[in-house]
Amino acid sequence: MGIMDDSVETRTPPNPGGKRKKEPEMYPAPFIVPPTTAHTQTILFLHGRGSNGEKFGQELLASKTATGQTIQERFPGMKFIFPTAKKRRAKWYKRALISQWFDNVPIDEQSKEMSREEIEWQVEGLTETAEFLNPLLDEEVRAVGAKNVFLGGLSQGCAMALHLLLSYQPREEGRNGDWGSLGGFVGMSGWLPFAEDIRGLIRSEDMIEKAGEDEEDDDPFATSDDEGDSAVFESHRCQLSLSMQVCNFVRENIEMSPLESIEPLCLKTPVFLGHGKKDEKVKIALGLDIVMILRVIGMQVRWEEYDEGHWYKVPEQIDDLVDFLETCAGSAI
Repeated sequence: MGIMDDSVETRTPPNPGGKRKKEPEMYPAPFIVPPTTAHTQTILFLHGRGSNGEKFGQELLASKTATGQTIQERFPGMKFIFPTAKKRRAKWYKRALISQWFDNVPIDEQSKEMSREEIEWQVEGLTETAEFLNPLLDEEVRAVGAKNVFLGGLSQGCAMALHLLLSYQPREEGRNGDWGSLGGFVGMSGWLPFAEDIRGLIRSEDMIEKAGEDEEDDDPFATSDDEGDSAVFESHRCQLSLSMQVCNFVRENIEMSPLESIEPLCLKTPVFLGHGKKDEKVKIALGLDIVMILRVIGMQVRWEEYDEGHWYKVPEQIDDLVDFLETCAGSAI
């Protein structure tokens, strides 16, 4: 059903002391399911903590819509890439080796007060994984163009994929000169790392805007509401400013240089998020948190809730996923 690519090596740090170097950590080969017709689209989908690309990919592609079709049957020209996270020491579990994109306090334990050190556990893995996955995205953008490349993930895979999306900036020109936004994002039962910090950015910007509004109200020489176009322009400018702050915060977290464009490319990528109402592992409130943040910075988000727990609901969520991808694919033509 699928094929395995060669393993990809992470960046090895310099060794100025001349001591014996530690063997470089290796990411397992991605599980790849090639298209059954001419290659027109690609989706890169990330598994949850403790799983792997092949297991997750086979289960997802075996799931069927209400009409009995698989995702692959609905998209014969789509290439499916399911990377596998490397094993990392999980500090919460006494440094046990677990397949995870980044280390973190288990999400169902994060309702308790966490120290800053515990929050920062995430940074190393987020950075390394971004270094591993971004070249995979670049390769597919070169092959089919950015608008035909989709990104997604389940649970911790969704969290990692969101970091990729918010930091996305192509490093090479895509097919037919396509430097644009990715075609779409799919998140299932996910959350956003450093959401509290990002909410802090949003609150600060909101307070600045409100302060400006108050000053204008007190100014007898302030312009009237007749200048509607100017107000709309200013609102858009403030939103772009906020989106830049959020995206550059994410980029700084994973050791990427700040964006130079006035408008982050992720703003034009449509997003689909699905979450189980009875999810005890990743509470639905965390999914709604993503929706709020993405919409505030100007992104288009489709949100769906399902009468399920921590997974994707078949066939309802598969139907919605297919519908979303078809809509995105149609707009890319």
